[in-house]
Amino acid sequence: MRIERIGRDHPGLQELHQHTRWRMETAYALPLIREGSSAYVRNVETDVQLLQAGGHLLPITVNHAEYDNSYVCSPYSTYVRYAQEELYLLKSRLLRKTLGAVLGGIGPLLKKAKIDQNVHLNNWLLSTNLYEPIEPEVLRELTRRLTGEFPGHALIFRSLNPVTNGEMMEALRRLGYILVPSRQVYFFDGRSPDYLRKKNNIWDRKLLEKAPYDLVEHDGIQPEDYPRIRELYDLLYIEKYSPINPQFTTAYIENAHRQRLIHMRGLRDGEGVLQGVVGCFIRGGVMTVPIVGYNTGLPQRTGLYRMLMSMVLQEAAERSMLLHLSSGAAHFKRLRGGKPAIEYSAVYLRHLPAGRRVVWELLSFLLNRVGVPIMRRYRL
Repeated sequence: MRIERIGRDHPGLQELHQHTRWRMETAYALPLIREGSSAYVRNVETDVQLLQAGGHLLPITVNHAEYDNSYVCSPYSTYVRYAQEELYLLKSRLLRKTLGAVLGGIGPLLKKAKIDQNVHLNNWLLSTNLYEPIEPEVLRELTRRLTGEFPGHALIFRSLNPVTNGEMMEALRRLGYILVPSRQVYFFDGRSPDYLRKKNNIWDRKLLEKAPYDLVEHDGIQPEDYPRIRELYDLLYIEKYSPINPQFTTAYIENAHRQRLIHMRGLRDGEGVLQGVVGCFIRGGVMTVPIVGYNTGLPQRTGLYRMLMSMVLQEAAERSMLLHLSSGAAHFKRLRGGKPAIEYSAVYLRHLPAGRRVVWELLSFLLNRVGVPIMRRYRL
C-alpha cells in the first residue's frame, strides 16, 4: 500500500492536478500548501500537506504549539478557549463557576502536555470535517507510517460521530485511538424529510416565499460578491459568535466558489446587495454548512437566519441527503426536527511519552463522564 506525504517542496505536487479522481482534494488543498494557511484562514497557522494513503488523498495539518489557532487544528482552543466562551449557556451559576475553575486549572496542564503538537488527518479546516469511507487496513498503515514520521505528535481525526462514522470510530478504537468528546451536533435526514412538516419549518418557508429578496443560485454569485460573503460570515460567526471560529479570507471564498468546493446560495435585496448567504459542503454523501452569514444589523424580525436555514433544509430534501448541521442554536434546530449526536475526536497516543498520554486520557475521561452528560442535559 502506498503511503506518501506531499508538501510544498514535493516534486509531484504539480502532477496532482492531473488526477481527476482527486480534483476536490487538490483544488482545496493546493492553494493552502503554496501560499500558506493564513492567506485563506486568517486565524490558522499550520503546515498543510496532502497524504496519499492507498486510494485516498487526505488533507492533513501539522502543528506544534500554536495555541491561538482556531479550533479547526487546535485542541487547546476546542477544550479550553471555546469551552470558556460557552459557559454562559449553562443556567446554573454554580456549575458555570465550577467548570470555569476547572478550565482555568486544566489549561496550563494541557499546554504542558503539548496538546497542540499534533497531526490532524482529513482536516479541511472547516467547523465540521466530512469523511469518505476509509478501509481499516488503510487506517492501520497510515497510523504506523505517521507515528514513525512524527514521533512527538499526536494523530487526530476530528469531527467523528456515531451517525455517519460509526464503523470508522470502531476501527480506530481497535487500533488504539481514544475517543475524546468535543460537542453535540444535529442531523436532519433529507432522505426521509419528515422534518419539513414541522410547523416551524412551514412558517420559515412561508417567510422565505414572501420575503423581498431574490434567491441567488451558485452561478448567480459574482466576483464582486466575494468580499460581501466574507463580511456576512464574519458578522455572524466571528463578531456575534466567536473569533475562535475559522476566519475565512476573501481569497478562500473565491477559491471555494470558483472551484465549486462549497455550493453557495444567497439572498439579494432590491439594490443588488447580498443580505444573506449559505454555503454547503458535500462529501461522502453527507452535507454540512460551513458558511452561513447575514446582515446582523437588520432587525431580528426580518428573519434572515430562519430563511437561510429553510433554504438549507429544503436543499437537503431535494438532494435526498443527510444534513449535518453542526452545533450551536440547539433550541432552534430541535424545534425544526434536528436529532442530536455527540461528536468526538479520535486521538492516537501510544507512541508518546507517558506524561502526555495521561493528560489526554484524563481529558477524555472528564469529558465522557462530565462533559457529555452536561451537553445532553442542557441540550447544548
